[in-house]
Amino acid sequence: MKKTVLALSIAQMMLSGGAAYAQQQQQQAAATSAAGDNMEKIIVTATRRDTLVQDTPLAITAYTQDTLANNQVKDLATMTAMVPSLVVEPHSDSGGVHVYMRGVGSANHTELGDPAVAFYVDGIYVPRPQGATALMYDLNHVEVARGPQGTLNGRNSTAGAVNLVSGAPSTAKVFGSASVTIGDYHHIQTQAMINIPLSDDIALRIAAIKDQHDGYVDFLKGSNVSPGAQKYGAGNQSGARASLLWKFTPDLKATFIADYYSDTGAGNIYLSAEPKPGQNLRSALIDTPGNLDQSIITAKTKVEWRPVEGIATQYLGAWSRLKRTNASDADAGFYPGFKAENRTEWSQFDSVSNEVQVRSEYDSPLQWVGGLFFFREKNKVRFDIDRSQISEAMLAQDIASGSVIFVQPTVGQYASAMSFIQGDRELHSKAAFAQASYDIDPVWKLTAGARYTKDHKFDIGGQNWACPNWPDNAPRGATLTPSQIAQLVTPGVGTINTHNIGPGGVVNQATCGNTYGDNTADLAYGQATWLGRVEYKVSPDILTFASVTTGFHSPAIGDGGATTKPEKLTSYELGFKSDLLNKQLSLNIDAFWMKYKDKLESQVVNNTLQNFNAAGASVKGVEAEWMWRPTSVDRFSGNATWLKARYDDFLSCDVDAARANGQACGTTAPTVNVGGTVLKHAPTFASTLMYERDFDIGKGRITPRISAHYETKSFVGSGAFANDVPGHPGVKMQDSYTTLDLSLRFEPRNKAYTAELFVNNATDKEVKYDAIEVCTQVGAPCQPTQQIWAAYYNNPRTFGGRVSVKF
Repeated sequence: MKKTVLALSIAQMMLSGGAAYAQQQQQQAAATSAAGDNMEKIIVTATRRDTLVQDTPLAITAYTQDTLANNQVKDLATMTAMVPSLVVEPHSDSGGVHVYMRGVGSANHTELGDPAVAFYVDGIYVPRPQGATALMYDLNHVEVARGPQGTLNGRNSTAGAVNLVSGAPSTAKVFGSASVTIGDYHHIQTQAMINIPLSDDIALRIAAIKDQHDGYVDFLKGSNVSPGAQKYGAGNQSGARASLLWKFTPDLKATFIADYYSDTGAGNIYLSAEPKPGQNLRSALIDTPGNLDQSIITAKTKVEWRPVEGIATQYLGAWSRLKRTNASDADAGFYPGFKAENRTEWSQFDSVSNEVQVRSEYDSPLQWVGGLFFFREKNKVRFDIDRSQISEAMLAQDIASGSVIFVQPTVGQYASAMSFIQGDRELHSKAAFAQASYDIDPVWKLTAGARYTKDHKFDIGGQNWACPNWPDNAPRGATLTPSQIAQLVTPGVGTINTHNIGPGGVVNQATCGNTYGDNTADLAYGQATWLGRVEYKVSPDILTFASVTTGFHSPAIGDGGATTKPEKLTSYELGFKSDLLNKQLSLNIDAFWMKYKDKLESQVVNNTLQNFNAAGASVKGVEAEWMWRPTSVDRFSGNATWLKARYDDFLSCDVDAARANGQACGTTAPTVNVGGTVLKHAPTFASTLMYERDFDIGKGRITPRISAHYETKSFVGSGAFANDVPGHPGVKMQDSYTTLDLSLRFEPRNKAYTAELFVNNATDKEVKYDAIEVCTQVGAPCQPTQQIWAAYYNNPRTFGGRVSVKF
C-alpha cells in the first residue's frame, strides 16, 4: 500500500506540474535564499558523467571530506548511520569486513569470495573485502549508490556501489591542510595534505594519515599473553597518497596516483552473545593475542583525452597488491583449557584493472557512453587452524595456582589442525558496456543501457589438509571414539605426534598424518545485464524517475572445488528528488522492489566455508533522505528506511536448531521451507536524525551537533534461519536500539582553523553483529547439544577532540 501511494503521488506531480514547467523551464529564479545558497552541492560520477547529486537519477548519497570529518568518519564502518540501509560488519581472521545494503551482502571473505556491494577508489574496482577498511582522508567526496549498478559497474554490485574520490591536484596555487585528533583509549590521529603546482601544467598533491588507538577488549585473568600485547580492537592504520597531474595539451591530461595503506592492529574478536548479568561484555580469556599485518599498495593512472570536439575518452588503469599475515583467537576463551587459533601464514592478492570509456559531450538531445573493461586477479594464501585441549586435571591445576591457562597438549591429550593452501586462484574478467540517454523534450528523458560480462574463475592445485582427522572433537569426560583417539597426542617427537602445525610448520602427509583434499576448480560463465529508465522533470527543482535494472553476483568457488550458480536480480525503482521551499529543503525519496534468483549465501559449517544458492529473495522498501535549512544557522538532516527483505520458497536445514535438538542435517534433522524468513541486517525501520545550529559569539562561531540513529529489531545470525534456537531465545537477533553522537565545533572569525570536541556512542549502547555458535564453528569440546553463542559488537563510547587547519 505504501508503495502504491508513493507511485500515485509521483504520478500526480507529473500530471499537474509538467505543463507549467514546459512553459517556464528557461525562466528559473535568479535569486535564492541565503540558506539555499549555502546548501552543499556535490558532483558525482555514478553515471560515468559529472552530475550533481540532485540531478542524478539514482538512489545515491554523497558527502564531502569536510562533512565526513565533522561527523568523525574515518572509514566506511564509521559512515553507516549517514547512509540509508548501510551496514558494515567486522570480521576477525580475514582483516576485512562484510558490507550489507538493503539487507543484501556477502559473508564470503575468502581469496575468491566477492562482495555484493562493489567498492571503488577513484573509479578503480577494489576486489577484496579488506579494501573496504581503507581510511577516508583527503577526499573530494565519497558517493554511495544503492541498488544494482550492473550496467556501468558490472559484476558484484547487486546491492550497490561505493566510490571514494580523492582530492585532485591543482595547478592554481599552493594550499594544504592538517589535523590532529586525540581521544580516550590513547587515540591519536594525524593527517596532512599539501598541493604544489610545479608549473602551469603540472601539479603534485601529497596526503598522509596515521590513526592508532588501544583495544577495547580486556584480558581476563588466566589469559596467556605477553606483557604489552595489543588488546583486541586495537588499531594502528596509516595511509599515504601521492597524485601527479600533467596537462600535456588543452585536450589531453593524465593523473598518476600512488596509494599505500597498512593496518598493524590486533583485529577483532567474538564476544559473548548471551552475556551473564554483571558480566563485562568487552573482555575475554585470551590464549592467542590478536596480530594483523596487512598492507595494500596501488598504482593508478587516469588519462582524459578529447580527440575531437564533443567526444571525450578516458582510460582508467591500476595495479594493486594486498599482503596479509594475521593470527586470531578463534575460541575467544569461551571454553577454558581449549584453544583454537586461526592464522594466515602468508597471502598475496594481485589485481590488474583496465577500463576505456568513450562518451559524448556535444550539445544534443542524445548523450551516450560506452566502454571496455578488463580485470585480472591472482591470489594465493595459506590459512591454518590449530586446536588443542588439555585435561580437566591440568586445567584445574592452572586455575588453582592462579597462573595462566597454558594450553599445550601432552601425551594422551587432544590436538588437531587444518591447513588451506591455495597457491593459484585466479579470475579473468572482461566486459563491454554502453548506455544512452535521449531528451524527448525539456521534461522527459529516456535512458537505456546494457553490459555483457565474461568471467573465468579457477583454482590450480588448491589443497585442504585435515591433520589428522577433522573435526572429531573430544568432549571432556566422554568416551572417545576411534576417530577421536586418533587425534590424541602420542609418545614421540615431531609435529606428526602433536597434530598441531604451529606457525610456519611444514604441511605434508608425514607431518599431518593425512592426505589432502583437492580444491582444483574451473568455472567460466557469461552474463548480460541491462537498464531501462524514464525521467520526468516536474519543475526546475523536482526530478522524478522510474527504472528497471538487472544485475548479477559472480558464482563462488568453495572448499573441495565446489561451485555455485551466479546470483541474478531484477530491480524496479521509483525515485523523487527535490529542492523545495526556495531551495531550503532537499528531499529525496526512493521506492524499490528487488527480486533475487539463486541468491548466494555463505556459512561456515564445521570450519569449512559452504557456498550455496537460495531459491530466491524479495526486497521491498522505501528510503528517504533530507537536508533542511529553515534559517541561515539551523540545519536538520537525516534519512529513514522502511524495508521488507524476505527469502522466497527455499528448502533447507537449520544447522543451529538441529544441533540444539541433538540432530544432524543430512540425516536426522528435517528439511524445512525458509520462505518468508527475514534477511540478515534488514530491520523493518531505521532512521538517523541530525541537527546543527550555529551560534555567533563575536570572536567566531560555535556549532553544537546531535545525531541519533534508531533501528528496529533485526536478524544478525548466519545462514537463512532467523527463528529462535531451542534454549537460546533471541540469540540471533539484535533488539531495537538507539545510538547517540554529540559534538561541539568552534570556528574562529577570520582564522583558518577549527576546534572540536566529540562523543561517539554517547550512551555506550552495545549493538550485536554476526552471531554464531562457536561450538560447531570453531570446534570447542562441548557436548552435542551444548551451544555457546558469540557475536561481534560495535565500538564502546569514545570521546576526544580535533583541531584542523587549512592554508
